[in-house]
Amino acid sequence: MQTLHKEICNIIEDQDHLSFTSVAEFIGCSKQEISDFKEGHKGLSFRKLLRLSYLLFPKTQKEVMRGWCMRLITTEGIKQSFEYASITRDKELLAKLIEKYREEKGALAKYIAVYSILYKFYVNEIGAKDITAELRKVGPLKDELYILSEIMKCYSYYYLEKYALMLETAQEAEVLVSELGERRLFIKECYLHRIAEVLGNVSLFFNDKESTRFYAFVIINAEICAKTVSDSYYLVGMTYLVEDKLKCIEYLRKRYDIAKGTGESDIIENARRDLDFAKLYLDVKLSEDSDPTLIKLQNNKGSEFELRLIKEAVFQQGDDDFLTLLGAMAHESITKLHECLKRFLEELNFFFGSLAAAEIKKRGDDHMLTDFAINYKNKTKGDVQYEEAYIKCFNRNGCIYRDITA
Repeated sequence: MQTLHKEICNIIEDQDHLSFTSVAEFIGCSKQEISDFKEGHKGLSFRKLLRLSYLLFPKTQKEVMRGWCMRLITTEGIKQSFEYASITRDKELLAKLIEKYREEKGALAKYIAVYSILYKFYVNEIGAKDITAELRKVGPLKDELYILSEIMKCYSYYYLEKYALMLETAQEAEVLVSELGERRLFIKECYLHRIAEVLGNVSLFFNDKESTRFYAFVIINAEICAKTVSDSYYLVGMTYLVEDKLKCIEYLRKRYDIAKGTGESDIIENARRDLDFAKLYLDVKLSEDSDPTLIKLQNNKGSEFELRLIKEAVFQQGDDDFLTLLGAMAHESITKLHECLKRFLEELNFFFGSLAAAEIKKRGDDHMLTDFAINYKNKTKGDVQYEEAYIKCFNRNGCIYRDITA
């Protein structure tokens, strides 16, 4: 089989509109680096190979990169292939890599173990609550894997509603990632992307809307994975729930549209449910294909039947924060709203706490503590700076060359 290096060089040389100089400029390497690559003296870093896949194969990039990942032979390249498969949620590629290197010892062994946990999480073999226990079985980790394991623990903390611990752990990991050197730029970018995903979610809970939008747009602009982009549109939409009804629905609808493209039923169902819950809260008419229970609920707002319908929706949809709030709002007495506010504050869910407090104020409670609860937030953005184009290795913009397979 032709070496990957030789195959890539032949592709570049066969294209009249490409030169090694233009390729070097696009993927971000020096003339010396591209010359060494051309002569076979030195390979390209994983990050530059990824950029090259977007340049040479813009329409089939994913399939091409899958093949390249399976053909890399350096330990560093193999490690970064695992992170590429994981960060893009390419479960098929991740499974193949795990199977290929399952018997590896030494430096790769713990990588296989950690990414196997992520794979099981992605395919629902284990839940978020199990991640920390699974990591303990792997044993002590260091360097990149230690940072990744700390980020993974945040997934467990989210499920367990340990938001303060989630924030502290993510911010500590963020600092460690920022200290990674230039040689590990690809890993640095991927880990910052993971941390932005964590901090976007915790920022919403802590009612820090500005930080929520910041981290969400970091994910959206990187456009690495449809699931994480979809989730981030949810975060942005929720920050506009009270501020701008039209923007809120627009972002949540965008989230639902992207979710449908994943083909994963749980992601699609969650996106649709959240869109419809927001419509219920904002009194925006539900679509005809919405859940019949929710349509019935909207059509019976203000009736004695409403509370029974909310209980039915809770039974079917789960104990969602939206339904908890709507249930409290359905009572004539303000007492249920106070109980609702107390529950949200005890859970450190300051965002939904602010919504409950706003409803309390609408009913005439102008106590200073009500205003405090409406506006209270916990600052979540740390001091680590995210460069505007820090995730450039995944950036499809600027691919000015045609697909050579077209």
